[in-house]
Amino acid sequence: MDGSNIRYNGEHKMTIIKVDIDLKLPIMWLQMWVSTRELMLDMLGHTVKRFDMHKTKKGLHVFIEVEEEMDAKNINLLQFLLGDDHTRVKINSWRIDREVPCWNKLFSRKIYRKEAKTIDCYYCGNKIMIPKKILK
Repeated sequence: MDGSNIRYNGEHKMTIIKVDIDLKLPIMWLQMWVSTRELMLDMLGHTVKRFDMHKTKKGLHVFIEVEEEMDAKNINLLQFLLGDDHTRVKINSWRIDREVPCWNKLFSRKIYRKEAKTIDCYYCGNKIMIPKKILK
């Protein structure tokens, strides 16, 4: 389950929630995280079908499949509530508002590493890499 077939087109409903965890967790912490996410989703009226986790250099990409279909804004809200990277949530909100196809991407590599300037995000204070060629 990689979620690559999930696109936003206004009325399209989705069942995959993606969470980016940029931290390598001890197994006990990860088990507790999964248990608490299941409880949270149950409390919010969702039935978890399965968890699919993929290791990354910095942590994990988690795909949670639920039975109930939701629109893009509700998926993004749930991702935030389940602990997704806050900068990714804000970027996804912008993509949803602009009806960008494939708005819910998880990246496994940095797009711009060299020749980039770092600025602070106005909303969250995180560092954002801006390619120098864009600033010219």
